[in-house]
Amino acid sequence: MSQMKAFVVVFGILAGLSACGDANREPGSDESSSLVQGPERDSALLRATETYGPLVVAVGEGSAEASRRPWSSWWYPIRDTYLFEGTRANPAPLEKYDTYVLKTTGKAGAAAAFERERLYDPGASAWEGLCNAWAEASIMEAEPSAGATLNGISFGVGDLKALLVKTYEGFGGMRQYGQRFNGDRHGIYDDVFPDQFHRVLQAELFEMARPLIMDKDPGVPVWNTPIWMAQVRIERDPGDPGVVHVSTWLTGASPYVESYDFVGTLPVSYLYTYDLFGSDRGDGTFQVSYGLWTGRSIDDHPDFVSVLPLDSPDGGETSRRARKSRNTELSREVVDGILTQARALSP
Repeated sequence: MSQMKAFVVVFGILAGLSACGDANREPGSDESSSLVQGPERDSALLRATETYGPLVVAVGEGSAEASRRPWSSWWYPIRDTYLFEGTRANPAPLEKYDTYVLKTTGKAGAAAAFERERLYDPGASAWEGLCNAWAEASIMEAEPSAGATLNGISFGVGDLKALLVKTYEGFGGMRQYGQRFNGDRHGIYDDVFPDQFHRVLQAELFEMARPLIMDKDPGVPVWNTPIWMAQVRIERDPGDPGVVHVSTWLTGASPYVESYDFVGTLPVSYLYTYDLFGSDRGDGTFQVSYGLWTGRSIDDHPDFVSVLPLDSPDGGETSRRARKSRNTELSREVVDGILTQARALSP
């Protein structure tokens, strides 16, 4: 996996966002000098500012890049047979895994059969797959970048990535901000509030240089995408000192690779706009009370964002060791052993 030196452009006090005018006050009124009270909101959806502290931003432009760039991989739709059904000349990843288990332990592996009989669903929706497991693996693990032959079994990059991603189906080490839309709120995408979204970006990418994951679809489908770079522009509203307008460009890793053996990061970009409402602090910074999505982002914005454990000095290593697959015939320890050997043989 490519490693990059993180850089942070600090504007204000590592700030970034403000919001548009309060509908309950006149632009330019005296209230703009005090803390603006926003609309009543579910406290469960305000965890970002509860975790990281209040959102304070400053007008200007800034960019940040994570210290680790996530890697791209296929996302393995549940209705596809790729994981467990190959050919005699080119067995599937789980078939190779089963052969490896047989050769190293003398006991026949059953991961391919379990996947076919218990997890494969030809009637699943087109979006259902392992995008979440892939996204988590891509920010937690070094990319399998070269194949290897182990015990006479040829594992390609695609095989190694598939096995690694499968072990992240049961990864419980992420914290989530926002909420998943399940179609039960009559099409109102209240998901993650823009001020909460911005506070997570500010803390994780700008302050700690850590990649994060977002569900880019505000609807029922979940399309988790690892994000590693951001550019932010914050502008004051010319007629209301209590509002700032924000444009945020994000760069992530796409799963739409042309080959299972793809190596590297296939970039994908997103633009979101929102207004932040708040009060000028008199020192060039702006304290945010709440935010509203604007323009196309009203209907096209992230559903929720997921980040690595905040209080984990090992970057989530404890959770990494506890991860598991939904396929109970697939051992995380065995997969890690295969990857360790493959990396040792990599030129």
